[in-house]
Amino acid sequence: MTLEELIEVHYNELNENDLYIWQYIYHHKSLCQKMSIKELSHHCNVSPTSIVRLTRKLGLDGYSELKLILKWNLEHNQHYDPQMMRQSSIELKETIDDYESRDLDPLMERIDKAKRIFVYASGETQYNAALEFKKDFTNARKIVHVIEGVAEIDPILHNSTQEDLYLLISLSGDNEIVVTLARALQRMRIPAIGIALNRQNLLSKYVPYYLGFNSTPCDIGLTTKRYTCTTHLFIILSRLFYKYIEYLHYNEKI
Repeated sequence: MTLEELIEVHYNELNENDLYIWQYIYHHKSLCQKMSIKELSHHCNVSPTSIVRLTRKLGLDGYSELKLILKWNLEHNQHYDPQMMRQSSIELKETIDDYESRDLDPLMERIDKAKRIFVYASGETQYNAALEFKKDFTNARKIVHVIEGVAEIDPILHNSTQEDLYLLISLSGDNEIVVTLARALQRMRIPAIGIALNRQNLLSKYVPYYLGFNSTPCDIGLTTKRYTCTTHLFIILSRLFYKYIEYLHYNEKI
């Protein structure tokens, strides 16, 4: 079983500290495979005991076994899967069909009432999707601001009200900045939309509107990092735009 599968099985047993450690491991697998527990604890700013507790929750004997599984995963996850294209096509079609038939009227009403829409994206592809969202909804006469970096978040939050709407775009749904922002918005009772993979994650717990999608990570044989199709993000955001225009039409606003 891969570490990703272990995390999925035991997700409900993990706290935010556990998920923060896992997030670091997930994004630095090759480095972590060579790190001592003391080095990893330093990079994650947690105690070695916290890492041991995480391994126990995953059903492992300790950090050494976690490193062994990580090494095995890295050595065996570098083979191209010929079914990758077919699986990706199936999942893309599922996303299109899902958001074509899903009742999004409550969300459309929320978008329509929003005084301003702020978008924060956790990565480069997510950021590009955010720019497409801004372009589309600017055409629909909505005020959309894409947050350019972490330094912008606090000043924008300080001036945000419950009349605003936030869109948080992630891939894993466990990005530290995205989750922290979602929690702040929940405390301030400012509505937010979250978009990420269709799996258990922290983002889904803190937003009133969560839009998930299925995209199976694939091995491409050129790197130890698995590839995840992110086209779903653009599809979902495009569907939101079309649904919004449809909402305006049926409510005689255009």
